[in-house]
Amino acid sequence: MSKNKIKSINITGIRGVREGLNLSPNKKSLLIYGDNGTGKSSITDALEWFYNDSIEHLTGEEVGGKGKNALRNVFLNPSDEAKIEIQYSNKLLDNEKSINNLLKTFNSNSSKEFGSYFSQSQSENLILRYRDLVQFIIATKGDKLKHLQNIIGFSQVQELRSLLKLIGGRIARGIKAGGFSNKRSAQQAILLESLGQNITSSKQFFETVLKVVEPLKLEKDIKSFKDVKTALKSIETKEDTKVVEQIAFHNKIADTLTDLEIEINNIHSLYKDYYKSYITLRKDADKISKLQLLALLSEGLKVLKKDIVKDNFCPLCQQEKDKLKLAQELNQRVEDLKEIKAEQDKLNEECEELTKLLRNNYTIVSGLLKEKHLAEKENEATKKKIEQIQNSIKVIGEDLKKDIFSTEPLKEFSLVTIDDKEIKSLVSNAKVKSKALSDSIKENKKLHIHTKLSRALDAYLAHRKLEREEEVLTKQQVTFEALYTDFIKRQEEALEGFLTMFSDEINSYYVEMNPNEKVEDIQLVPIKDKNDELSGITIEYTFYNERQTPPVALLSESHINCLGLAFFLASVKAFNKENDFFVLDDVISSFDSTHRTRFIRLLINKFSDYQIILLTHEKDFFDIASSEAKRNNWLITSLSWTAEKGTTFETPLVDLRTKIEDKFKSKNIDGLGNDIRRYAERQLKQIAYNIEAGLAFRFNDRNEERMMNELLSSVQSRVNKQSPADLKTKNNINSILASPILIGNKTSHDNTFKENINDLDVFWEDVKKLIKTFYCSDDKCKSFVAMKNFDNVKSKIRCNCGTVNYDWKK
Repeated sequence: MSKNKIKSINITGIRGVREGLNLSPNKKSLLIYGDNGTGKSSITDALEWFYNDSIEHLTGEEVGGKGKNALRNVFLNPSDEAKIEIQYSNKLLDNEKSINNLLKTFNSNSSKEFGSYFSQSQSENLILRYRDLVQFIIATKGDKLKHLQNIIGFSQVQELRSLLKLIGGRIARGIKAGGFSNKRSAQQAILLESLGQNITSSKQFFETVLKVVEPLKLEKDIKSFKDVKTALKSIETKEDTKVVEQIAFHNKIADTLTDLEIEINNIHSLYKDYYKSYITLRKDADKISKLQLLALLSEGLKVLKKDIVKDNFCPLCQQEKDKLKLAQELNQRVEDLKEIKAEQDKLNEECEELTKLLRNNYTIVSGLLKEKHLAEKENEATKKKIEQIQNSIKVIGEDLKKDIFSTEPLKEFSLVTIDDKEIKSLVSNAKVKSKALSDSIKENKKLHIHTKLSRALDAYLAHRKLEREEEVLTKQQVTFEALYTDFIKRQEEALEGFLTMFSDEINSYYVEMNPNEKVEDIQLVPIKDKNDELSGITIEYTFYNERQTPPVALLSESHINCLGLAFFLASVKAFNKENDFFVLDDVISSFDSTHRTRFIRLLINKFSDYQIILLTHEKDFFDIASSEAKRNNWLITSLSWTAEKGTTFETPLVDLRTKIEDKFKSKNIDGLGNDIRRYAERQLKQIAYNIEAGLAFRFNDRNEERMMNELLSSVQSRVNKQSPADLKTKNNINSILASPILIGNKTSHDNTFKENINDLDVFWEDVKKLIKTFYCSDDKCKSFVAMKNFDNVKSKIRCNCGTVNYDWKK
């Protein structure tokens, strides 16, 4: 299925467009000229808003609303909507997008087809402005990687890669911080205390339990945990409930604080590591000051990227500075600061892990403090000590809220330690009390065995749970590490393959614009950091047989812009799957004339299947591009701006002719002579160009300021020389050079001459007769006689179809 092209664009009330601005390229490419201030970029803004729902260069705090606050034309009535309507080669996608005075947007097409098309189009490369031209070229290696991954759909791949690494790292740290070995040892100690031996398997546990309950002669086999629970239920007794509760209470204190002791050791270890990293980063005052500059430098870079500053000077210090070099320097400084920022991010991650561990243990201690027996008078001292432990955990958590910019630094480890000796003392006291109470009920065999067996069952189940958790985490760690290793290999193979293909396209376009300039073999090359991680992409190229990087080190601004264009065009070819059109807005501002000609030829030769909307305010480039584009069936037009109408197109020739005919019908002579003269001059320029008539050299835009008599004389001179016996006798130039041209000139200037309708009718008929002499009006041809159609065999100059032809000297 063919991709989409644009049939028409209608814009009303957007940016510089006040009244309706209608473009009807009908799937053809379009070249538009407009001086600065005529609203040329309003067309691009409207298209960008249509596809992205925002205008990037208008976003910011002052404008806000993704640029929508600056979208509506300032002269638009509050009740009117600003809108853009696009009709496509696939009419199912036709849509009008409007925005009202409350900045509410509405799309006329709500079909599934348009929704799918719109979603796909948002990721395509449809618009390139001059301000965006070199961003990829001067971007840092990391930003190049990020940008490229976004447009090739690799951003999700990189996110998955980062996620695999992140999860693998977290699991490894979780295993280390989990203290599984120490916690299992604590549960084994309980089993040893309750059952008199270490337990290494469920079978051993069941056999040991059977021996423990043997004195009770239950005559029940114990081969499962269900059997253990059944045995416990059968020997339950309501005797001495208070003693049993007290034993359970002291055991809970001992068990909870034993686990807490292990966690406290982890907290202390992590705090020491964090404190060391914190102090190392904080004591480097230069790094701290640079980090504080990161936001400022990043904002300055945004200003340059949005081309808010038009001239070559630094927006901060106001010193004269080449914008391209300034952007490159800022990019590099931001890249350097990102390495320091990575240290800060690592520090923040360590802080987050430690904070989470503290929070979990604070919750555990808080749960312990809710034990009702702690409210009893004899446990008052124990409660205060546990509260002190809780407070110590809280103190560390509060201190961790300080960042490296805080006035007061992080406290040293010795000032925030949790008293593990106190914890040991509490555990020891709880165990002593529990044993004493257990000994007190030894005579009651059922109660004594029930107490020991219940505690042993809880300990063994906890031991098994710890084993399973560690096993699962270890398997996950191994799996994620294996996935990560394999993922890296596959991603890098895919990326390198793509970069090779993509680089060939970029190199091809660049060399076509810059042949024989000793810059060749351009390659996008992946870069790895010290940890062998993919960290960015750089651009390498051969310059006078030596490999070089980066481009800004040696290439001129014009060459860098060519490289930026090559990148964009290669991106269009590689990634635009829905659309066969793209917009280039003033992208050749710093190009020299050689590059301009080769650029337009590159577009025509390599992108003939695409619909291109090319806008420019450069008159020289417009002249060059017009001559090339006309031969390839492009539409060419110019913009103008007035306060009353906003941005409008200059009257096309066909409309100017209609305007003249309408004035004759209504006998309205106001400005009629000037209209005829303008029409004649535009057509004579075409005739002169096609027969290669010679005109005196003029600089720049003065070349277009040819008066009618000058054009007529040059055409007549060329015809007399090349076709004295044929075309010379058929044209009526001498007739026009007489009184009609006088009428045309007089009516174009302020003077006392008063024209009449009859004089103007003679002038108009002579102009039409002259044009008809050089023009084939056949519907399938509609072309001027031209040297490009010169017949070498018959020595004739002719139109495209050959119907209109004249003898012409070789």
